[in-house]
Amino acid sequence: LEAAYAGATAPGGASPATDDGRANEELVVMARDRADGGSPPPADGASPAPTQGALRAKNREGEEVGEFPLEHTEVAAEVTGYIGRTVVEQTYGNPFAEPIEAVYVFPLPGMAAVNDFVMEVGARRIVGLIRPRAEAERIYAEARARGQTASLLTQERPNIFTQSVANIEPGGKVMIRITYYERLSYQRGTYEYVFPMVVGPRYIPGGTAGPAAGAKQAPPGGGGTAGPTDRVPDADRITPPVLRPGERSGHDIGLTLAIDAGLPIAALQAVTHCVEVEEHGAARRVLRLSPADAIPNRDFVVRWKVDGTETQFGVLAHRGAQGGFLTLMMQPPLAPADAQVTPREITFLIDVSGSQSGLPLGLSKEIVRRTLDALRPADTFNIYFFASGNGQLWERPRPNTPANVEKARAFLDELCGGGGTEMLEGVRRALRGEHDPRFLQMYVFLTDGYIGNEEEILRVVKEERGEARFFAFGTGSSVNRYLIDGIGEFGGGASHVVLPRDEDQTGRAVQRLFEMIDSPVLVDVRIDWNGLPVEDVYPSRLPDLFAGQTINVVARYTRPARGTAYIEARVGAERVRLPVEVDLPEAQPDHAALAPIWARWRIDELSDEMIGADETRRAELERQITELAVDFRLVSQCTAFVAVDESRVVGDGSPRRVVQPVELPEGVSYEGVFGERPVDRPFEIPAWGMTLQETESGRIRVGAVRPGSPAAAAGVAAGATVSTVDRTVVHGLEHLEGLLLQSSGTVHLELDPGGTVDLPAL
Repeated sequence: LEAAYAGATAPGGASPATDDGRANEELVVMARDRADGGSPPPADGASPAPTQGALRAKNREGEEVGEFPLEHTEVAAEVTGYIGRTVVEQTYGNPFAEPIEAVYVFPLPGMAAVNDFVMEVGARRIVGLIRPRAEAERIYAEARARGQTASLLTQERPNIFTQSVANIEPGGKVMIRITYYERLSYQRGTYEYVFPMVVGPRYIPGGTAGPAAGAKQAPPGGGGTAGPTDRVPDADRITPPVLRPGERSGHDIGLTLAIDAGLPIAALQAVTHCVEVEEHGAARRVLRLSPADAIPNRDFVVRWKVDGTETQFGVLAHRGAQGGFLTLMMQPPLAPADAQVTPREITFLIDVSGSQSGLPLGLSKEIVRRTLDALRPADTFNIYFFASGNGQLWERPRPNTPANVEKARAFLDELCGGGGTEMLEGVRRALRGEHDPRFLQMYVFLTDGYIGNEEEILRVVKEERGEARFFAFGTGSSVNRYLIDGIGEFGGGASHVVLPRDEDQTGRAVQRLFEMIDSPVLVDVRIDWNGLPVEDVYPSRLPDLFAGQTINVVARYTRPARGTAYIEARVGAERVRLPVEVDLPEAQPDHAALAPIWARWRIDELSDEMIGADETRRAELERQITELAVDFRLVSQCTAFVAVDESRVVGDGSPRRVVQPVELPEGVSYEGVFGERPVDRPFEIPAWGMTLQETESGRIRVGAVRPGSPAAAAGVAAGATVSTVDRTVVHGLEHLEGLLLQSSGTVHLELDPGGTVDLPAL
């Protein structure tokens, strides 16, 4: 096995893994079973109807490479003021001649409060139950083993979820509807709605850590391209197979966004996609994603401004069966730059790993170049970089002189993307490098965040930064916003996503950086509730407020009241006290989304506390998260939605497992992530005495079998195609390697021809 995996091991020895009251609301179902239960006709009538189903992926030459269950995602979003409600409908079909289990790893916004889940099987509608995660997984596994159609929604990261649907009958369809609420971002007078569409490839550091002893089957989900490691024990759950360039899975997406801004909309921009826009008065717009832009390979981003003052204070409240909840949003006037006599030391930290090859790294370099041009004369700077290894420009920071800037530019020109993403070592090198304590320490961190060990990075930034501030820039079309935002939060700074399709994206990023580092507007921020019955305020510790940023808090209130709260902070040497009128009504049915949003924010705070906590404290925090999520019907790392159709049995309880492959995010280099792999290169598994070869279409074929080997004894013949590993359909060599790393005990291979064979564990 060691020899077999040598061809796919990244430098450094790491795995090369692709780095409230509306619960019963009915929606129109967008897809139904065909009356005859048959398959849809071929796309162009160019190929005969397949015998197992018509949903087949093809490569650029039109050759069939697989059959995938996820057919369509339909998104319906409504925004009122700065509260968003989004409904996601996923339609799964079974193109096989036997029952299947579909597994799909997909993103949602990191602060989404997912609190409704419905499964529809034909005319049957089953509302999901929220349960502690282990219990939900057990209910799902037992239903799967009984042959009942069941579904499970789990959270792997705050922004990564897994949808598992077991026992979809041949030719059948299952529709899953997920509803979540969120508070929109509001910065510098602009609202932003983001719907992420794809999980980027994650790099997985660490040594191999096999399944738990005695494990007979992978838990629901899993089946990714990487096996668990000692640093990322759930790597198999966050690394879905990735389609090669030119391949399509047949999955497309539709999206409608309805905006009710409450005030006249002054400007609206669809940043990343082509949309059709309908105007319904001065304050309302309806946007529909163009069918020509329906491939889910990048974030969907829309921004808009409303008429009115730049200074905004506002309180929304809701009081219902679960009590009273409020949200307060504040943005003070943009202040001129504070005269800052202390010089700054700017440390650039650049991700130059394989996933940054090409366009993303080009964006990062341009941001650094433009920042160098705008430094103050007294500033100093240095450049660090990391991939599989790491390095730096100079041993110690140097002054901002024309000669030093020219050397830095030449150094940037030489950087190129490639290798793994050993981010932890890169961050530690930058933090532990030589720095001058007389200077204000500022880190400019540029990355796409495509790693699986986010908690390690956030813990180091949280515990080792001292008084330094981190400003994180996510460069790419579908970055890991959980990590990017976390670095800004734990780093005492801010975060910003640089989208390739955004106009003058690098210019905006540099402008935003200097707005933040030149003049912090408010520091030591706190809220004096002035006797109002407000409690459980989150975030409990308010961040410093940079120019154009907004303070957002959510809280509970215990009784009706009216009064004035005060925002207290310091601007330079001056203390400020800003009044905010607060009305907490006896009963307020509006804004019901504030209840799950408050609970989601509290879970986020408890989750942040888990970073760096000891085992005893982590167990207590997990208990609190579980109780809170169950009370408010929320998916979390400790809870999951599960739904079971108990009306009938489909199959024998051992469905074929199909992990849905995902698109490579736009602008990311496939070769940069996976490397150049020669087609038909022999791939040897010595323990089995057989070699495998990958065809251009991604199929895995047996090349040779050594006489007297376990493979020969099991009846494996040269030329056979490996269809499944432990009942999970294989999508290419990287996926096969990940599945083998996840196997425990005897490995069950399904060969065509040859049927199922059992081979010893590796």
